[in-house]
Amino acid sequence: MKKTKETTFCYCTALRKATRTVSRMYNKALEPSGLLSTQYALLNHLNRLGPVSMNELAESLRLERTTLVRNLNPLLEQEFVGTESIQGTKAHRVFLTPLGKNALEGARPCWLKAQRTLRGYLSEEEESILLQALQKLENCR
Repeated sequence: MKKTKETTFCYCTALRKATRTVSRMYNKALEPSGLLSTQYALLNHLNRLGPVSMNELAESLRLERTTLVRNLNPLLEQEFVGTESIQGTKAHRVFLTPLGKNALEGARPCWLKAQRTLRGYLSEEEESILLQALQKLENCR
């Protein structure tokens, strides 16, 4: 079998490796805030969406519900997020608490530092291409 880029290069592996590198970069920058990049993302989504069902939040973040629950647990323990039952259903709504809003606002400068660091690795053209490609891939279900 002749080796081609198709048989020697794995997009999934390359994206996962890049994601782990970027996650480490964001986690390092967020260290002073006490939040991980996954926690910052959850708080930020809740800040933008407002109170939302667990299923809607999982869909918005493209997470399995069990992964969402595992990531929410530390935020619930710290009282950064709260939950409430949705009347007439077994479902729960998740919301950002005032403590969570403060944690998010306190972490924002750290997150901005990570954003600047990552942007430093890319030209404007590369950044534009990357954003377009990521948006396209996110929507290719």
